[in-house]
Amino acid sequence: MTTTTRRPVPATARRRTWPAIGTLGLASSGIVTLVATWWIAADVFDLSENGVLASPLAVLERLVTLTYDPLAGLTLPGHALASFERWGAGFAVAAALGLLLGFAFAWWPGFRSALLPAFEVLRYIPPFAWIPLAILWFGPGFTAQAFVVFIAVLPPCVLNAELGVRSVDDYVVKASRVLGASRMSTLVTTVVPASLPTALTGLRIGVGNGWMALMGAELIVGRSGLGYVILSGQQSNDPATVLAGMVAIGVLGALMDRGVRFMANPFIRWRKGVETGAA
Repeated sequence: MTTTTRRPVPATARRRTWPAIGTLGLASSGIVTLVATWWIAADVFDLSENGVLASPLAVLERLVTLTYDPLAGLTLPGHALASFERWGAGFAVAAALGLLLGFAFAWWPGFRSALLPAFEVLRYIPPFAWIPLAILWFGPGFTAQAFVVFIAVLPPCVLNAELGVRSVDDYVVKASRVLGASRMSTLVTTVVPASLPTALTGLRIGVGNGWMALMGAELIVGRSGLGYVILSGQQSNDPATVLAGMVAIGVLGALMDRGVRFMANPFIRWRKGVETGAA
């Protein structure tokens, strides 16, 4: 008679599996609750009959229809691509400039003293307030809408990059200088890598800020894009089109945030390892 022995599952594997399953279940329950509440409001309380709120099924059908039936010359993927291109242009410029300004603010006090007052005033002006001026400067097209995105993304990138540099331990900076590194070399090779996790948080905030600002710009001056899809639905008294555009905006925005987090992982993985080892 032979006996078999089961190898015990490592405790670390159990800890990794169950939290992942629990998180997935909570996320699914949240989406199910949202859709159920939406369905009750639309169908049970007859809001869909009054043209106030389209049902989830009607919105799903409209999403499918918009993928092959053009609206203002573009299908839904075409409008999504137009929005993404404007957002990408504004986000890229703001992220690059914002990180550079943030690092410079923290590393050179004189530079910060000269520019900070103007930056503090400008960052409290809402991005939507720049739309009329952007139209006067660039016309109601791609550049004006990308500029609005730039205005929305820049402040969180600057502030978090500056905070990241200021959060670096002074002993790290002093050690680099003792080993013979110049001030500029210390910034580039030591301080900037150590500050990236905090700086990348600013990029994530900028993703949402820029995306929301773009939708507002497209509602006002757009002739294409997901914001224009919503506007078209409102003008034609079609709640299903409005909600289809909103769903597309939310899903694409969440995917962009995930994309930024994925690209940031290689830069912050080392810090997680350091924190785990310290614990």
